[in-house]
Amino acid sequence: MKRIVSLWFPKLSTDRLARTSKKDWSDRASATVVWREGCPRLAAVNPHARAAGLRPHMRLADARALLPDLVTVAGEPQADLRLIEAIAGWCDRYTPWVAIDTLGGALAQDGETTCSAGGFGGDAGLLLDVTGCTHLFGDGESGERALLADLVTRLTRRDLSCRAAMADTAGAAWALARFAERQADLFCPSRGQRDALASLPVEGLRLEAPILETFLKLGLRRIGDLYPMPRAPLARRFGNQPLERIDQALGRLDEPIEPRRPPPAFRTRLAFAEPIGRAEDIAAATSRLLAALCRQFEQAGVGARLLEISLYRVDGSVDRTSIGTSRPNRDNPKLMKLFEERLGELDPGFGVELMILAAPEVEAWSGTQDALPDQDSPMVAAGADGTLDLADRLVLRLGAENVVRLLSRDSHLPERVQVATAVASKPAAAGAWRRVASLKGARPTRLLQRPEPVEVTAFVPDDPPSVFRWRRHAYRIVRADGPERIADEWWRPRSDGSRPPAGTLPLVRDYYRVEDDDGGRFWLFRDGPYRLAANGQPTARWFLHGFCA
Repeated sequence: MKRIVSLWFPKLSTDRLARTSKKDWSDRASATVVWREGCPRLAAVNPHARAAGLRPHMRLADARALLPDLVTVAGEPQADLRLIEAIAGWCDRYTPWVAIDTLGGALAQDGETTCSAGGFGGDAGLLLDVTGCTHLFGDGESGERALLADLVTRLTRRDLSCRAAMADTAGAAWALARFAERQADLFCPSRGQRDALASLPVEGLRLEAPILETFLKLGLRRIGDLYPMPRAPLARRFGNQPLERIDQALGRLDEPIEPRRPPPAFRTRLAFAEPIGRAEDIAAATSRLLAALCRQFEQAGVGARLLEISLYRVDGSVDRTSIGTSRPNRDNPKLMKLFEERLGELDPGFGVELMILAAPEVEAWSGTQDALPDQDSPMVAAGADGTLDLADRLVLRLGAENVVRLLSRDSHLPERVQVATAVASKPAAAGAWRRVASLKGARPTRLLQRPEPVEVTAFVPDDPPSVFRWRRHAYRIVRADGPERIADEWWRPRSDGSRPPAGTLPLVRDYYRVEDDDGGRFWLFRDGPYRLAANGQPTARWFLHGFCA
């Protein structure tokens, strides 16, 4: 059975201002103001302003008439969104399945701050799927209650007003967090959401405003009042929304939660009795976490491609860093060597109370057997010479975009036969083109980025060149091998997106491997067969494309 926590911050905007502003927002009536419906209106009010009769969505002129000394500041929905995202990142310490509440919170999809029913305004919420995570705080129901208490206590210490409720469904937890009257009602035992929701107002079902108004006019003020009503007449009168909300809250209809970050497949955590801050302690804890994670990899038959270490500091902030590997890896010493490159970037602040190591990306383990020590066998594991390990360390120091390797591509044109890609990219499976390429002649060890034109002299027009001139220097040819004809790939679109007209011959290149009298070896080609234009000049041109060993 799933267990969901709904975390509600009824005064997120004013709490943010109270924590960051130089003004004393706790002792004076204050509010945030946004421009809406053609005039400035209150978006969020603190308890002093609410006690004076001010409410969200009230026009600023009316608020000034009631409270002339009201302290106001422009609302910043984006700042509120950044704060709730930071809190969501901190909540990863409890579960990797954390989502910003879109069931009815104050932060809408368009980024504007709205007011949920029953809230102060400027509110926001989070949803945490803690299924399978409560055993870290105790067994059974006691562990669930301990997690809920620990979550609220830590956030309250950060000067954040919050309420947290736990239930089997997101809809039930959402309603309890916002409308439960007693503190004891915030915890709903497993399969007890029907009784827990019966006494809550119908606003807890997150219904549209016209439906709510009609329910109140009909005297249907509690969710329990809807239980005995026939479903068919209720659907004909109000549509499917009330029935769907009831079914979702009671667990009859699934209501998935989309996490803000994809939950990692493998994760391990380490809590400290006292905060740590020394680099040696952080490295030792990382090694311990890595050893535990590698054991999980061995049991699952996978290797890590991406690892992320998170430091949860005592001030409520989180610092993260990650490493990537060019192939699946579960070698503890090698992975720890990569982490040593990044641990120095982490700031422990005033101390670290929890560390979590996660593997967001893993792949099936494909390690090959190493050669026996007393054998001269060519069977060696990939990267046994340290090439891939060196590449991983270079990626950490230089960036993934600056460390590339060449991969084969299905093409027979020399400039297209290889492509530069990230060193961690998977090699493409061998195809028919690669088998055909292996039948071709040797290719130059160095290929020019662009073929450069040369002047060629030949005894017979169709014969190999006897002399060519490149960059004001003449090269006398003593040996030549060729031609090797390579035709244009007619099935590929041209650079302008068009294709060669039907019935026309594709462009061809006749390649020659030549050697001059000084021992230099070159790769020349002629762009097409030898022909004469109307003015008597040859149409074919010669180019230098590369240098041979």
